[in-house]
Amino acid sequence: MKKFLSAALISILLLSGTVFAGNISEKEKATIQKAIAGMIGVDATRVESSGAKKVFAATIYLVDLFREGADGSRFGMGKFILAQIDAAFVEPEGTQTNKTMPILKSIIKNDFRLNSQKDAEFLQDALDSIYKISSASDQKRKMIVQKGDDWIFIRGAFFKKKKGFIFKVNKGVITEIKYSLGIEM
Repeated sequence: MKKFLSAALISILLLSGTVFAGNISEKEKATIQKAIAGMIGVDATRVESSGAKKVFAATIYLVDLFREGADGSRFGMGKFILAQIDAAFVEPEGTQTNKTMPILKSIIKNDFRLNSQKDAEFLQDALDSIYKISSASDQKRKMIVQKGDDWIFIRGAFFKKKKGFIFKVNKGVITEIKYSLGIEM
């Protein structure tokens, strides 16, 4: 698993065109890719919360990418979420800005229904397992609100406005997921 993730991430980084300006040969590029492959490390943890098992159709991994220095030191290169369905991997959207979240929606079980507070609590547990709330002040603001056909999962505040997930439902079926940094209540 680690080798697959490492190879996939290195390929993405190196083939993106942002690493190489195009002034080196394919042989040089391959040599550099090989050297970098030995410096990049991946730690992955499978998410196994009861909410995640009930809500997600995918196996979810929290991934930590790092570079290993020649002296054995480690330099963090980023943390992200990967979801695996069969042999395919997708990266659910982050929560840095306002956005619709079709990838997150795609990894929710087709038969999961959001009809009750109990369903919402399972979903909250699933969200907590992959979208960690990092500050104590945001943790205190965490709440679930049902407003018509919307279920709102407050995850904290952003410049004094509530931030979080908005799940639109129709008869319990999730039709859309949005993340907002400015939820009006």
